[in-house]
Amino acid sequence: MPVRKMEIADIPAVLAIQEELQFQEWNEKQFASEIRAAYAACYVYETDAADECCGTPKILGYAIFHILGPDSELLSIATRKSQQQKGIGQKLIDAGFALLNFSNGDCCFLEVRISNEKARRFYEKNKFKEYSIRKKYYSDGEDAVLYKTEV
Repeated sequence: MPVRKMEIADIPAVLAIQEELQFQEWNEKQFASEIRAAYAACYVYETDAADECCGTPKILGYAIFHILGPDSELLSIATRKSQQQKGIGQKLIDAGFALLNFSNGDCCFLEVRISNEKARRFYEKNKFKEYSIRKKYYSDGEDAVLYKTEV
């Protein structure tokens, strides 16, 4: 299976995805902290094909969840631009959702830039429903849309 738990050795590849997409500014220490946290579920999507530069498997996407009992949060999910729309994000979100018990009332929260229509469509396809707006949430003054799952 191409989805597996994220390891410390994956951080350079995850940082490269973050840099490519320019959507957040987490550093190596922050990712390492998430990997070590007992409440965090961190995943990568890894190809079977070797990376051209170094002959190692290539990380194409990642997701980080905080599993906090019935109320969990999707902190970050990303897929390389060249690999978007190929089901990688779906497999990553499914990995996190597998840890939740929706029939018992568990739900997952997230926030996303109001202008990020592509991400918002993806979340809505995955049973997230908008429930609020955080005005001027991001450092550039953009609003955040708050979502939670309704399964």
